[in-house]
Amino acid sequence: MVSEEKRVYSSVGSGRLLDIKVMLDGKEIYTGMVEDAPESIRKLKYSKVEFEDKITYYVYSEFNLD
Repeated sequence: MVSEEKRVYSSVGSGRLLDIKVMLDGKEIYTGMVEDAPESIRKLKYSKVEFEDKITYYVYSEFNLD
């Protein structure tokens, strides 16, 4: 059986020229271009990505405590 363990990857801001949506703990916190996102959004580490009309990054507060 495969574990549903959450993993952490790079930061949301590591991409360029992407139209994105960022979901923090299941709630949408940002929609728009990566370059236009606030620094606090770009620094978030994502755990999952879905490729739809926008690239959706899923981030969790437990992995982004500063």
